[in-house]
This record gives sequence, C-alpha cells and structure tokens, in this order.
Amino acid sequence: MMSDIEPGDLVTLRGLGNQEEKPVGIVKRSLGRKTFEIMWINEGLATRFALVDMAKSHRLEILSKADQKSD
Repeated sequence: MMSDIEPGDLVTLRGLGNQEEKPVGIVKRSLGRKTFEIMWINEGLATRFALVDMAKSHRLEILSKADQKSD
C-alpha cells in the first residue's frame, strides 16, 4: 500500500484500473479527517464522473507522489 495522500500528489479515483480514460487531479490541500481538496486536471472527465473539488481518501488512488525523497 502506498503512503498517505499529501498536497501535491497526483491522484485518480480508486477502482478504475481497466478504464482507458480516468480523471486525474492534483491534491491542493488536506481539509482534515481524510478529506482533500482536489484540482481535477482533465475537466471533461471530471464532469463525466460528476466529481466535485473535495474527495475522501478512501475514494482516491495515488498515481504519483509529489515528494519522493528517500530517508
């Protein structure tokens, strides 16, 4: 399992692995209690999936972490 979602991470909706097109967004900020403000990059797909600018972490899948430094 990937680490926690943080601002700057690239995300999509969980469970769309077989979809050719899926909405992609950037996490703008944490709104607390595992809720995040998302800026959807491909607005057409975001509209098709009826997405709003907020999402719970259980609905999101990380595509790429913003900070990839190793400790």
